[in-house]
Amino acid sequence: MKKFVFILILILLNQFLLSQEIDVESYVDRTKIGISDLLKYTIEISGEKVGHISTPRFPKIKNFKNLGSSTSSSSNYSIVQGKMTSKITKSFTYTLRPLKIGNFLIPPITIKIKNNSFTTEPIHIKVSEGSTQAASPTSPSFTKQPNSTSNLSDNLFLIAKANKNNVYEEEPITVEYKLYSRYDISNLAFAGDTNFEGFWKEDIYKPESISFDRETYNGIVYNVMLMQSVALFPTKSGKAIIPSLNLNVDVRTQSHSFFDFGTTKRYNIKNKPATIKVKPIPQNNKPASYSNAVGKFKISSNISQSQLNVGDSFTYTITISGTGNLKQFDIPKLNEINNLRFLDPEITTSINTNKISGKKTIKYLIIAQEKGNFTLSAVPFTFFDTSSGKYKTIQTKPYQLKIGEGDLTFVASSAAQSIVSMEGSDIGFIITESPLISNNIYYDKFIYWFIWFIISLFVPASILYSKEKTKLEGNIDYIRQKQANKILKKYMKETSVLAGKDDPGFYVAAQLGLSSYLADKLKEPRGSSTDNIISSMSLNNIPKELIEKIKKLFETCDQARFMPGGFSKERIEIDFQLVKETINEITKCKF
Repeated sequence: MKKFVFILILILLNQFLLSQEIDVESYVDRTKIGISDLLKYTIEISGEKVGHISTPRFPKIKNFKNLGSSTSSSSNYSIVQGKMTSKITKSFTYTLRPLKIGNFLIPPITIKIKNNSFTTEPIHIKVSEGSTQAASPTSPSFTKQPNSTSNLSDNLFLIAKANKNNVYEEEPITVEYKLYSRYDISNLAFAGDTNFEGFWKEDIYKPESISFDRETYNGIVYNVMLMQSVALFPTKSGKAIIPSLNLNVDVRTQSHSFFDFGTTKRYNIKNKPATIKVKPIPQNNKPASYSNAVGKFKISSNISQSQLNVGDSFTYTITISGTGNLKQFDIPKLNEINNLRFLDPEITTSINTNKISGKKTIKYLIIAQEKGNFTLSAVPFTFFDTSSGKYKTIQTKPYQLKIGEGDLTFVASSAAQSIVSMEGSDIGFIITESPLISNNIYYDKFIYWFIWFIISLFVPASILYSKEKTKLEGNIDYIRQKQANKILKKYMKETSVLAGKDDPGFYVAAQLGLSSYLADKLKEPRGSSTDNIISSMSLNNIPKELIEKIKKLFETCDQARFMPGGFSKERIEIDFQLVKETINEITKCKF
């Protein structure tokens, strides 16, 4: 009995593993055909153990006649961490003839393999009069040149896909620009920068070389390449336009003879701009503790010690984590506590690779100035929760502090005293004779009133300066300008490492570093195109020679992204020196 159960378990496990390893998909050679054309419908079954699978039974499909099928197979072997794996792909292609004109649907088809069922995706087909253009390629690696505008649009196009199309101000969205192609592409280049007006932009991904994956889109198999991925934060309400990406694509033509190696033809393509709706953040019942944070957040805190002596210091750490506009919101304010001195906080923002989630860490150094028991009250943090459309307040936990006597004594300036220390004697001698000293009265002298006049001017000036500094520190543009050099230094370090390795990624780091630095210094949005940055530089009295040098440098970086095989070692060394010289010049300019 036990042996029978064991064998049954092995059989079920084997079937489970088989179902996990098998992948089934379907596609057609084109979705627009003429009544006199034939349609190729393919079912592909991939996995380690599909070699003995027979041709699936093809059901009768309304408005189409099945003229027969053909079968092909291919094997792929790879070694991962010293282990060899194999993958067999079997393709079953059915030839279908349309029976009438109209828009039809090839329904999902269920295929049974070893008692497991797999279902394909439905595919829409449009049948028109006569015959359409010559059939599009039936495999993603086809090398035929497009011969008409309609043929080109069906086989080479860009799509911008946003994860949301209805958001609030400052609520992050991610957008992916994908290139779909059924032709052999020899080269790619961005035809200018994309201007993300109305958004704060953070780059998530930009390719360093041409690399395609296979993907089925609307029932047709394409070579697909992710051209750009960005995180966008809408800065105002209303309709916002996700702009088009502009690409120059070189398509390799098919050779016509043994001595004909083919040529290339350049096409300029762009995706259709998409529209999203941006809702304003409600102003009614906005809490006083609202920090301009939008998204979904959590808060935590800790202190380095709760028992200390006068003169000692401890660290109070607040961590805000989650998804949203982490770089844009203000930090929560602490309540002042007498006899505890709070130093300016150290703020660190860590952003994940998706650019929309991470954490902000705020560290306060606090010095104890008097003994006693004190309470660090809970700190509220209010954000706008996009999932509920309401304000939400979360807070840290309170902490109890016990401060004992220390070696240092802090005395308030209003009660200053002289502390006398007698060494070698417990009793001081009484001075019996003392010369009489005349007490001069200064308030009737000019210098006395002049000093008070200067002080009366200095105090309000100090107050105004303090208020202005606080205002500036809450200004995003001011903060960006202050941190621009730090960000540039980070990118230059990465650029230096990549250039030392002759890595073409050096151009990506150089362009990101320089464009981010210039955008921050010029108070331009992070999503600004290099054309906008160049225009803004012209308005800021930057030397024309330097502007031209920067413009040329941006163009070189764009070309290097898709240069087959990348630039040579010598070229990278020359361009790296040019980057260093350019940055040295631009950092000396006054904006």
